[in-house]
Amino acid sequence: MNKKEKEILNIEQSFKDTLENEIAEQNTENKKVEIKDIKYVGKATWKDKVNGKDISDAVFIVEKQIKEIDENGKKRITEQKNYYLGDKCIGGGLENNDVIYQSNFANSEPDKMQAVNDLLEKVSDKELNEYSLNNLQNKELAEVLSAYLGKEIKPEEVQTELDKMSEEELEELNEEKEENSLTDKQAEKVKVNGIQKVDLNTKVDGKENLAQRLDLKEYDSIFVIYSDNIKDISKKSKEKINNTTYSLVGMKNDGTAKVLNDEFEMDKTVGNNASREQTKVRADSTATRDNKDQSVYTRKSNGASIGCENDMGNVNMFLYQKTKEENENVGIQIETSKTKKIPVETRRVFNRNQGVYQNDKVQDEIEEHTENGCEPKDVKDFDGKEYTETHEHIDIDYYVRQIQNYENEDGEQSINEVFTEKEIKDKLLRDLDKYKDKISTEQIIENVKNEMDADAQIYTREHKLEQ
Repeated sequence: MNKKEKEILNIEQSFKDTLENEIAEQNTENKKVEIKDIKYVGKATWKDKVNGKDISDAVFIVEKQIKEIDENGKKRITEQKNYYLGDKCIGGGLENNDVIYQSNFANSEPDKMQAVNDLLEKVSDKELNEYSLNNLQNKELAEVLSAYLGKEIKPEEVQTELDKMSEEELEELNEEKEENSLTDKQAEKVKVNGIQKVDLNTKVDGKENLAQRLDLKEYDSIFVIYSDNIKDISKKSKEKINNTTYSLVGMKNDGTAKVLNDEFEMDKTVGNNASREQTKVRADSTATRDNKDQSVYTRKSNGASIGCENDMGNVNMFLYQKTKEENENVGIQIETSKTKKIPVETRRVFNRNQGVYQNDKVQDEIEEHTENGCEPKDVKDFDGKEYTETHEHIDIDYYVRQIQNYENEDGEQSINEVFTEKEIKDKLLRDLDKYKDKISTEQIIENVKNEMDADAQIYTREHKLEQ
């Protein structure tokens, strides 16, 4: 199917969903209305009566079959053709294709009626039949059947092939068809329920974009939604919904969408309360190691992964690749609709031209920083290159013990009596970060000793007075 056919099919399917919901509420035990076919005519355009601006709305021809049982039990079947402007029925059709408009519409909306007439005159019966819902669905099914059977099936051959298939085969075929794409209405639900949107044309390393990295060139964007909402937008069975917090939906530039759970597999080493840490370069050009990701999906075709972390209600997304040596995820935050642009020098850290062991180098550098209680804030500290670091690390634990056992001029070890090891370490790390560009490391450590000793003595004196 070409782009135009897919667009019209989605429009007609979405409109059918709307109508069927209305009809279901109106049906009675003695009267059943069934939609037989829908034909999208196009958009009628007229002038707004107030400001003179153009207004447009879709026009549909809907063919219905009505089954009725009268009070004597006699059954009657009638065929009906209705014309719709938007979601409102404006008239019915005769056998000669003339339209009989509802009197209230014809009398109160002559401009709209004229616009509909003008549109109907432009579109031939041949075109309407060619792009009818039944015809396009049959064409779509022919494509699905061709892929399923491994041979070309023409639209006129569909029914013959279906008649040959077993119930099990028909069920498999139906699942394959339902997985193919979401309807316009379902796609709109994705946009509403989506908690994060990713433009796949976004560059991730200064050269390649996300579509290339994730082997998703047929899609324009990815939406992250709560997995619990999949059942509201997808016809697939519950068994196929991933048991994880977030799920991915791909959106094409023509508005069609597909749940991507079958194209990715869960990384069981992380996410879902797994404990293994991942190395992350964030949008603000800082780097961390943590296990905050709640859902991590790996692309089956190339091994690239997408991770989703919940940071106080905001979902951050990361593009991961495994290291060669430790098979650990190393990645960079993905630009989304809710994150700021990532500087190009940061993105270049993961350029594939850096070599196959670049991820390992980045992971090693970031791990060295984080193990020393440091959160690197400069690209030079995790670019995978030698001799570019902005600072060296000290043995934190050594100096914590030194401060802990500090004897003042009176021979007292007040710090050890008042403060815990963690309190000392936190104070030292704060001051190292605060004063690193102003005074030497040795002077910072000496100041911490003096300050904590003074605080300890004050606390001790106050405690003795209270007693």
